[in-house]
Amino acid sequence: MSLSSKKVGRWLVCLSLILVVLLVAMVPGWCAKPKVIVVASTSWTGAIAEAAGADEVRVLAPFELKHPPEYDYRPSDLAKLINAALLVYAGYEGFIKKLVEASSIPESKIVKIMTVNDPANLKQQARLLAEKLGTEAQEKIWEEQFDRVTGEILKRAEQKNVSKTRALVQQHQVPFAKWLGYDIVGVFSANELSPAKVMEYANLKPDIIIDNIHNPQGKPIMEIIKCRYVELINFPSVKAPSLIELFKENAALLGL
Repeated sequence: MSLSSKKVGRWLVCLSLILVVLLVAMVPGWCAKPKVIVVASTSWTGAIAEAAGADEVRVLAPFELKHPPEYDYRPSDLAKLINAALLVYAGYEGFIKKLVEASSIPESKIVKIMTVNDPANLKQQARLLAEKLGTEAQEKIWEEQFDRVTGEILKRAEQKNVSKTRALVQQHQVPFAKWLGYDIVGVFSANELSPAKVMEYANLKPDIIIDNIHNPQGKPIMEIIKCRYVELINFPSVKAPSLIELFKENAALLGL
């Protein structure tokens, strides 16, 4: 073989190697699954979508809002629907109706879920979304972590004998307080209480008032009977953005 032929041979070998490297680098891009994107009405539905295994969750109502359902729809929100697999909401967000009317999102991509902070419900809703998204494996991993955390919280609640603690609870915190095992002696509304109602609840003589930070109404009762008062969160916040962190935060507020 001539010197020229050897050079050509080496050049061909190098070219072949370069092509192989390029093909190998491109294969992951061909095989990669598309990102699972979910648009969520609030941080609450968003946290459930994240638990279900969504890769990206675009939350409409800002985390900083004290009462997220009062968020007002903006035309710029339409851009968040691009490439979204689902739009998830709970039913009490007025702005979602406006968003749907202004968009061309098909009804099959709009999913209503139940936002109640009871572990059994949250797992059920996460499974529902995971089935629609095809992310059952990711949801199962989250569920195992969630069960560990909630199991530890329940254990501490039992150690603190919360079943013997008389609790007056704001209606939106009842599922969480009931799950923990508190002795719920009364439930007050999320609406402003009349003086007569305040006295009625004060006469129940609770050991603790468990209120809801998003629309609290229990302080006038606490000021009369001077018992322990706690405001818990339902909507995940900047401080506690996931369901697991939310449960940890509320447990800490209760001293559990």
